[in-house]
Amino acid sequence: MEQAGRKLIRDHMPEEHQKFFPQLPLLMLGTVDAGGRPWASVVAGPPGFVRAIDARTLRINARPTYGDPLNKALLEGADIGALGLEFPTRRRNRVNGSVSRVRQHGFDIRVSQSFGNCPKYIQAREIDLGDGLEAIGEKRAVRRGEALNRAEAAMVARADTLFIASQFREDGEDWTQGADVSHRGGRPGFVIVAHETSLLFPDYSGNCMFNTLGNLTVNPKCGLLFIDFETGDTLQASGEAEILWEPHHTRRFPGAERVVAFRVEETRHVERALPVTSVFGGYSPVFEKFEPAETPLPAPERHAPMRLLSVNVSMPKAVAHAGKEVATGIFKEPVEGRVMLRRLNVEGDGQADLRGHGGAFRAVYVYAMENYDYWKRELGRDDFSYGQFGENFTVEGMLDDEVCVGDVFRIGDALVEVSQPRIPCYKLAIRMGIDGFQNRFLESGRVGFYFRVVEEGEIGAGDAIALVSRDPRRMTVRRVSDLLFFDKGNLEGAKEALSIPALSHGWKGSFEERLAKAEKSAEKRESFRRFVVERKEPESDTITSFYLAPEDGKPLADFLPGQFLTFRLTIPGQAEPLIRTYSLSDGPDPDYYRVSVKREPAPPEQPHAPPGLSSSYFHDHVEEGATLRVGPPRGKFHIDPDSERALVLLSAGVGLTPMISMMNALVQRGSERPVWFIHGTRNGREHAMGEHVRRVAAEHDNVQVHIRYSRPEPGDVRGRNYDSQGHVDIALLKQVLPFDDYEFYLCGPTPFMKSLYCGLLSFGVPGSRIHYEFFGPGSLLTDEAGPCGPATARSAEQELTGGIQITFARSGVTAAWDPQCETILDLAEQHGMSPDYSCRSGICHTCMCALVEGEVEYVEEPLDPPDPGCVLICCSRPRSTLLIDV
Repeated sequence: MEQAGRKLIRDHMPEEHQKFFPQLPLLMLGTVDAGGRPWASVVAGPPGFVRAIDARTLRINARPTYGDPLNKALLEGADIGALGLEFPTRRRNRVNGSVSRVRQHGFDIRVSQSFGNCPKYIQAREIDLGDGLEAIGEKRAVRRGEALNRAEAAMVARADTLFIASQFREDGEDWTQGADVSHRGGRPGFVIVAHETSLLFPDYSGNCMFNTLGNLTVNPKCGLLFIDFETGDTLQASGEAEILWEPHHTRRFPGAERVVAFRVEETRHVERALPVTSVFGGYSPVFEKFEPAETPLPAPERHAPMRLLSVNVSMPKAVAHAGKEVATGIFKEPVEGRVMLRRLNVEGDGQADLRGHGGAFRAVYVYAMENYDYWKRELGRDDFSYGQFGENFTVEGMLDDEVCVGDVFRIGDALVEVSQPRIPCYKLAIRMGIDGFQNRFLESGRVGFYFRVVEEGEIGAGDAIALVSRDPRRMTVRRVSDLLFFDKGNLEGAKEALSIPALSHGWKGSFEERLAKAEKSAEKRESFRRFVVERKEPESDTITSFYLAPEDGKPLADFLPGQFLTFRLTIPGQAEPLIRTYSLSDGPDPDYYRVSVKREPAPPEQPHAPPGLSSSYFHDHVEEGATLRVGPPRGKFHIDPDSERALVLLSAGVGLTPMISMMNALVQRGSERPVWFIHGTRNGREHAMGEHVRRVAAEHDNVQVHIRYSRPEPGDVRGRNYDSQGHVDIALLKQVLPFDDYEFYLCGPTPFMKSLYCGLLSFGVPGSRIHYEFFGPGSLLTDEAGPCGPATARSAEQELTGGIQITFARSGVTAAWDPQCETILDLAEQHGMSPDYSCRSGICHTCMCALVEGEVEYVEEPLDPPDPGCVLICCSRPRSTLLIDV
């Protein structure tokens, strides 16, 4: 490919290209703004406005249109790419280089690359520039946004041409670097508007130089330009692209070798930016061979004719919900007569949330009249009217367990394709007046489905619906819906659904994520190494230490003092392996890990309940020579090894184990960092590692120790076994600690930590200096402390991020994301909900719930990924608006 490029790409314009550019009325340009975002632009002028001064200089006598980022990007020395396209003949040639001169009425390009491109995918049209060229740079309305609005989405959906700008640059002056602009074409609809910030378009076989795709592989930032050749409107979008190579993506676009997924980040829309009109000459003949072959229909199976009973539309309106206003377009009403079915919706219809609803894959929602009869019986109601469930088309004869994803139907003049089942949200419950109805709706299996519009046309109530073709996999709407929500362990089914070309991009993403997580989960299971228990040593009546060495003899993974190990325990009588975590209780050693496990008795309030399952297993069954499966060290509770700030280690009960690890690590390194080790326990029988701590303090002047017993026994000697009686509290800290600037670490029972945390805040210690870790279930101490700590002002960035909405479906609560919350669980608790949880660190999966819509990111990577379509709310934050089954 490199050899071919060197043959085809010159460092100058040949004579043919020098004669070509002066014939053009338009020139496409690719530049990069000060923020590093590429933009595709267009400049216009009478033929001759572009001309070659010599073989290495292209002069453009035109200025950018008003509002185009090109106005600020035209700086001498800046990278620039130019594309000349002669639409009537489909000829196109490109140059790349740098801006060598900027003049009042134009600029020059110093050419470093020049090459021709194949004409295969260009639509023929005659371009005519009318009056108004002199006013092209005059001030006018520019719509700037971070997503496409309805008009812009419609403009993209009907486009047959786009231009894409990209850039590759590293340090140095390599001639292969710079900005570029290229062309992509197809029949109208070849760019799919998945939603307001997501576009998909095919990449066909070209001249195999991969200028654009090569740039995107290294730098995904790029810009798109759409021109309405009838009105002169321009739409520019800048964002990032991902190249999708998998067959389940390319099959959607006949003839495509790859698919480009573009994420919109910024837009510029200027109406009548160009004084241009055109006469369409025809689509590229290449597209004829991409027409899908006729698929023979299966033998008829239907018992009733299919018919469109009603066409229903609405525009978004505000309704009251949970004490606030919510915008929704779910209240559909029937329309009379015939209406146009467009690529993105029925004419006259609209959606309030263009990310969660609408787009090419959800252009039309369809629901069967037979389901009306079911819900009338189920709910005991007879007040339903067409559009009751928010559908655009009320139909008969199209049941979820008969219609298949990928089926293509002719309705009136339009051609439509089944793209996905419906995912019901809380707004359906608003429409029905039944709290939580969306969950009941989903569980019924009668969810309905969406059409993607393949060919626009007029439709109307009473139209017959004819099956044109059927996907050979024949996966029904109900089957695909069940796979996503209920049959989550069926990975083969997920693969089969993923292979349906017509399945929407979002649903493909969900199944891709499921398969990827299953693969990752398998890899993580394999990451559990086998360790041998080399030594078992009692530390007190209730705590025993276990020294673990890797069975394979390979080096141990490093850890930070304070982190924990995860064990996968196979316990007799338990159907599944038990996952438990225990803190490392010693400093780093090249030969072993040590954990110290407390035998957990039955809870005092439930004396007849069984004792702790895993701790009893360790104490009673794990002997020297036994093998255990152990995951790598992890956890966010650890000291900063590079800090020299005085350290206060506060613990109670078995909470001393990570503190021992921290103390041992510091003295092993020879650190002179001041350390205060303050520990509370009941008595000497339950006091683990007391002699070790005293010995460390005696040998290191920087380590101070204070031990407090709450119930000392007769054999416990004050001044030798312990230093004071009572509980570790803020009063003790005031008494023991000299005035200094401390970093505090807390570990122990929840009441102990809540009391100390609130006390330290009240004492003036910043929350950022207090670190803690729970054993077992606990809540965020920041929530418990409440007014003890000062409120933190929210930054403008946080206020902006707070625009994300999270809907807790079962609770019927919608809340704005608060950036001061660390996780989604924190937000739920802040709004009065009490979801199940335990570890708050992605270990136990107690908090796992269904993620119906949206994307999350994990503040701490879970030990095992959640089930497909689910989320661990204890360690995740939203990346977009969410609908969660909580």
